[in-house]
Amino acid sequence: MLRNMFDTGTWETICKQCGRCCFEKIEDEDGTIFHTSVPCRYLDVVTRDCNIYERRFQINPECIKLTEELVRELRWLHDGCGYRQALGLTNKREKKGSKF
Repeated sequence: MLRNMFDTGTWETICKQCGRCCFEKIEDEDGTIFHTSVPCRYLDVVTRDCNIYERRFQINPECIKLTEELVRELRWLHDGCGYRQALGLTNKREKKGSKF
């Protein structure tokens, strides 16, 4: 069913637009993820809207397109993420030092 959602263009509607994935993250040598308070320069931190949303991948090569496969792999997405919830994923435990 989710594959069909992605194919029909509704995959992105699962996003809750919290903007958390638009903030820089740092991973230390132990694999601990630290969330920073530094947003992407194109994120409106009040509305959590991307100012270049339609062209974000062309304008900002650091912007990550969250696919079903990536959502399953990325450890820094939080359990409240709409994509993680739609896939039935939860973190086993939060890493020490992780703010989210």
